[in-house]
Amino acid sequence: MSKIKYRVMAVDDEPNILLSIKTCLPASIYQVDTFTNITEAYAALKKNVYDCALIDIRLGNDSGIQLYNNMKSEGIDVPSIFISGNASLNEAVESQKLGAYDFIEKPFSSAKLTVTVENCINFNQLKDKLGNITHTTEDYELIGEHPQMNKLKMQINKVAQTDAMVFIQGESGTGKELIARSLHKLSTRSDGNFVTVNCSAIPENLIESALFGHTKGAFTGAVSAKKGYFEHAHKGTIFLDEIGDMPLSAQSSLLRVLENNEIQKVGAESCTNVDVRVVAASHKNLKQAVKDGDFREDLYYRISVIPIHSPALRERISDLELLAKHIATKLCHRHGMSTKSIHSSCLKVLSKYSWPGNIRELTNTLERMLIMGSEILTSEDVPTDIAKDDSHTNGELSLKTHRDNMERHIILERLKTYSGNISQVARSLEVDRTNLHKKIK
Repeated sequence: MSKIKYRVMAVDDEPNILLSIKTCLPASIYQVDTFTNITEAYAALKKNVYDCALIDIRLGNDSGIQLYNNMKSEGIDVPSIFISGNASLNEAVESQKLGAYDFIEKPFSSAKLTVTVENCINFNQLKDKLGNITHTTEDYELIGEHPQMNKLKMQINKVAQTDAMVFIQGESGTGKELIARSLHKLSTRSDGNFVTVNCSAIPENLIESALFGHTKGAFTGAVSAKKGYFEHAHKGTIFLDEIGDMPLSAQSSLLRVLENNEIQKVGAESCTNVDVRVVAASHKNLKQAVKDGDFREDLYYRISVIPIHSPALRERISDLELLAKHIATKLCHRHGMSTKSIHSSCLKVLSKYSWPGNIRELTNTLERMLIMGSEILTSEDVPTDIAKDDSHTNGELSLKTHRDNMERHIILERLKTYSGNISQVARSLEVDRTNLHKKIK
């Protein structure tokens, strides 16, 4: 078992049994909350996130199965173990048919109870991890030996062991999620879930439900209760990608969560405590977004306790050879082809390109070359649009070419950031609109 303290609920109408459960489960690992009736237990379930529930089948005039059914109907997903000293075999079978993890009879030994609870929690964590597995072959290794990459790796190692909030600033395609996953992997929360949320992909009217969950009937279409991303990330890490695109209405709700460590589901009257490490990222300049009134200043300072820069590929072009060979090996494996090598002439051409799409663009380009090219990739296999890019010359680049390339890249990025709004782009760049139109043309 991990050294993380797990929260366990025990529901029994006999105080001596509750005391026994609390004594059996080591306080260094488990926090045990005890309840003698359904009403108190149900109220606690709505407020707290539990890792395991021990429920007596017969609770005076009430039934533990009734409590379990209420939990299921409200979307409260807690792995449960039923206990009883006088339940019939039918009741034991029914409890497991409903989805309970196990059933143990009274009197139970300390060893039996401890092992059952431990296995229940481990099984549920494994189930969550399997549910989060995707078909990607990415191994989350940060590739590069450039000084900027060495600095980045050092920052990750220092920050990972803390629970401080991290804000990753970088252009699209630089691997911000990779940095976030590395932080999670090296942290004390690595046994918990890593939950990725693309804030720009969630409709404004659904974002609070997606982040914090909702109760049954909270709005039209809410036919059942649902957990939000924060609850799924309990005791793990949540990665809020492109947080700069989050609507202002949701930003205020997020700020309350970060300050109080509790969420309020849409439609719920009470709050639920969560234990989550937050890592946020954006390709936007959030300081400028604050000035423009598009991002809350208090939220910006809350999330950026530890700022980390994700360098663009052109800033560490000396890493291109390492990256290209690593990516090519993975892509060949993915497509079931023998590993192809990359000739120095090919690498020379690739190194002279500015890569505005960064590693994502490099990966897509290599995939095209590996599928369409020969067994040894040469300069002839490089796509024309990259080989004949304005930034590519046979000799050294002039100062004017450097300046033009940089201007072009910055303008394109700002146009993406402000969705083509020329006025906003001109204001952010502090240039005249007419001059900007000429540059764009």
